[in-house]
Amino acid sequence: MTTPRARPGDPSLELFGPATVADPAEAAIEPAVPRSAADAILEGLNDEQRAAVTHGEGPLLIVAGAGTGKTQVVTRRIAWLIAAKKARPEQILALTFTEKAAAEMEARVDELVPYGFTGTTICTFHAFGDRMLREHAVELGLTTQLRVESRAEILVFLREHLFELGLRRYLPLGRPDEHLDALVTLFDRARDEDVSPERYLAFAHELAAAATTDADRDRADMELEKATAYAAYQQLLLTNGRIDFGSQISLALRLLRERPYLRREYAERYRYVLVDEFQDTNHVQFELVKHLAGRRPNVTVVGDDDQSIYRFRGAKVENLLQFRDTYANSKMVLLTRNYRSGQAILDVAHRLIQRNNPERLEFKANLDKRLRAHRPEPGVVEHETYRTASNEADAVIASIEQTLAEGTLAPGDIAILARAHTHLEPFAAALKARGIPFQRANTRGLYGRTEVQLCLNVLRAIADPDDGPSVHQVLGHPLYSVDAVDLARLSAHARRRNQGLLAIATAAARDASFDLSAASRTAIVSFAELHRRLASSAVRRPTTEVLYEFAAESGILESLAGAGSLEAVEQAKNLNKLFHIAARIGPLLKVDRVDQFMRHLDLLIEAGDDPSAAEIELDENAVHLLTAHNAKGLEFPVVYMVQLAEQKFPLRQRSETMALPPELYIGAVDEKADHEREERRLFFVGVTRARDRLVMTYAADYGGKMLRKTSKFVVEALGLTETPRRAEPSSAMQSIARYAPGTDAPVPEMQPLADDAPITISHHQIDDYLTCPLKYRYAHLAQIPLARDPRMMFGIAIHHAIKIYHRHKLKGLPITTDDVIGAFTGAWSSEGFYTREHEDLRQEEGKAILRRFVEAEDNSGVIPLAIEMEFRFAVEAATVIGRFDRIDERHGEIVLVDYKTAEIEAVDRADKRAEQSLKDEQLGIYALAYFETRGTMPARVELRFVESGLVGSAEVKPEHLVRARQRIMEAAAGIRSARFPATPEPRRCSFCPYSRFCPSSALRPGGAA
Repeated sequence: MTTPRARPGDPSLELFGPATVADPAEAAIEPAVPRSAADAILEGLNDEQRAAVTHGEGPLLIVAGAGTGKTQVVTRRIAWLIAAKKARPEQILALTFTEKAAAEMEARVDELVPYGFTGTTICTFHAFGDRMLREHAVELGLTTQLRVESRAEILVFLREHLFELGLRRYLPLGRPDEHLDALVTLFDRARDEDVSPERYLAFAHELAAAATTDADRDRADMELEKATAYAAYQQLLLTNGRIDFGSQISLALRLLRERPYLRREYAERYRYVLVDEFQDTNHVQFELVKHLAGRRPNVTVVGDDDQSIYRFRGAKVENLLQFRDTYANSKMVLLTRNYRSGQAILDVAHRLIQRNNPERLEFKANLDKRLRAHRPEPGVVEHETYRTASNEADAVIASIEQTLAEGTLAPGDIAILARAHTHLEPFAAALKARGIPFQRANTRGLYGRTEVQLCLNVLRAIADPDDGPSVHQVLGHPLYSVDAVDLARLSAHARRRNQGLLAIATAAARDASFDLSAASRTAIVSFAELHRRLASSAVRRPTTEVLYEFAAESGILESLAGAGSLEAVEQAKNLNKLFHIAARIGPLLKVDRVDQFMRHLDLLIEAGDDPSAAEIELDENAVHLLTAHNAKGLEFPVVYMVQLAEQKFPLRQRSETMALPPELYIGAVDEKADHEREERRLFFVGVTRARDRLVMTYAADYGGKMLRKTSKFVVEALGLTETPRRAEPSSAMQSIARYAPGTDAPVPEMQPLADDAPITISHHQIDDYLTCPLKYRYAHLAQIPLARDPRMMFGIAIHHAIKIYHRHKLKGLPITTDDVIGAFTGAWSSEGFYTREHEDLRQEEGKAILRRFVEAEDNSGVIPLAIEMEFRFAVEAATVIGRFDRIDERHGEIVLVDYKTAEIEAVDRADKRAEQSLKDEQLGIYALAYFETRGTMPARVELRFVESGLVGSAEVKPEHLVRARQRIMEAAAGIRSARFPATPEPRRCSFCPYSRFCPSSALRPGGAA
């Protein structure tokens, strides 16, 4: 049996220094680790990379060209700052733009930092802003749970508050919501440029004051209306406890500007701030970084102006160009040694991107940014032209087929890149026809998935039984498989009689004289009976419960639970996403019922809402079909850039319907020139994805009356003489082929991971896997939806109210019992409760519990050390994540507290629950987490049962930590194996929420004894 690693006197512990630092701005801390630790971090770096990694104090700009090891430099710099004792992990903040990039950075840092100690904050800008808002919501006067709304949800919300925006000219009475989409875009642009409603209003009033002509006065009136609507919009969001994605950052910046103590707190918390992909920041994000860095900015930004490709999201390449103006004493390190591509490919890229001069850092700063290949192989660049789109697709796939036949490359070594998803469709069809495995990003949204369409059509049929198209789709779905001829006959009969299809089909199925197959009769009767039960439930129950009843009673969940394929996992995840959408929408409705839900959802869909379908991350050996945006950060031995024609790449510029006034932008604005430069940068990104071979292809005829010219970017990159190409138009058969249905990549089977593959797990995942691996698969891989549990809804609201109480106390802010109860009701959800009476009684019980809680806490006078504190630590290659509810220091001892809403009425039972949790459940993981992240073993753990007020307590011993480590390693090994056998047992299955449809449940007839 292993024992916990020693901490007192352990050199590895000394690496991270004392718990606090008196002066966060102190220049350095003497290294307390062997030089070999820091040397190992620097191993293999070239001189420029080493200079970037080992930069000491002050601002640093790392200009990292494509393929120069940018991610390696960022992650090693974080590790070096820790190893060199410049900062402890928790004093470092790294910001990036995608969850995937943040996860990759975390994994790399975990591998580099000794003993797997983590604590570095690595997240996206939006996640950081969201966390900051929730942590300091009280500063904004908010106690309810904040809802982050999608664009479509914002549009629907504004429809409901349309006449509160102060609109006149932008409120045509024939169609009042006509300009909402343009207005929301305008508000987004204003926030990206750090233009507050107050500033916009002041600008509009200045225009009015200076106006001397009718045109000037008209413009001033127009801008005043837009500015007024912007101010009303911001206020509406906050009043209703909602924020959009832009607000996550702008409100975080507002907190830092308006609360000096917060600005000081964050500057002291993070001694070093690092920003990845800095060229993609917008103005407000740069302002946020400046405030976080403080007066002595140890800020490192990494980027490449030639790879700035997100202007449509508000990104300002000027931020990178102006970094040195902002920080006059900054150091710049230029990384130009490319470890990816052959020199011939790099020369093509450089020839192209120089056309963006003089608006480039290389030109402005008189630098040499030409990428120099580290690899001796020069690489190959080819250019092929074709008559038609189908000729192009056939030739590209034939070339891939020949390459694979040579046996030197695998399918996963090849990528096909295009400007847009639709441009990839002919290539997907050709790959499928030849049986070559391929994978592509989702091209259909969630609402286009067959299993989701089935559920929505069932809900539509419940809301309106005479909705013929919805009933037709349900009966024709493989779940029921009514014969297609029978279904057509029934539909025609319903039209002739002007009756609903469901009524006609049900009557026909019960009429022996009607010509129907036996299978069709059975299927129709089965759906009609289920429909009747669902309609009865829909009168009384929320949408999520009706949806769950259909999924469970129809057999969908049982079917997905019994299937072991990744396709079933993908479908279950999609259904789970639909359940989450229904749960989000429910509280917004006057009464959460199916008819109101479908009306609201159809409004969202009309507003453009179509969330992405579930994606399963796989290292699949298949040809990659990607857009140039998707390909950012990737590399492949062979890259085909396809459909390189004018108006395809570059795409034609689309002007914004309602633009932000140019006077409010930071810097000059030239929409046409800016668009072309960004498209050229995107082409540059595509070119620099290739390692050994780059093939650029083009066809003259992509449909339509006009033949296409070769993209100007191809001409620029290759130094060609641009000559319009003539070609015969497509044949009728080729034109018809363009209307073929989209082609989805096949879903492969799940493969095990290597024994040392990094994974991230929580205590819930560990508990579920060790309880029953099949339960883990249902809950965390397939994410099979479950009926809403009123106990869970109750617990969420109670926990939120307790959190709000403690946050006020920690900040020294006043908070009353009524405030706490307001937080409770603000977080309340009606889902899962049996009746309205049940819900009302439970809510009153919750209020009584919180009154007792506030009274007891106020009388205790104890202020926690921390609440809702996240943790991360490593056990071998597994990173364990979680959150402490509360940490106390009492009589010099650390006590970990977890709140529970379970009903416990006896002290001995409460203690027994705490002891059990410490031994084999959540609290054991928490005790180990504290030990691993603080180097000290907590003295005790407590379960506080808020309903009874009882406290269960248990003393933490070394064997508890040993046991927790064993459980983590056992669960991690099992998860990596990709084997999820059932371990049925009557008592265990009786508590399992999946037992209703689990084929292995011990509770089923014939199940395990």
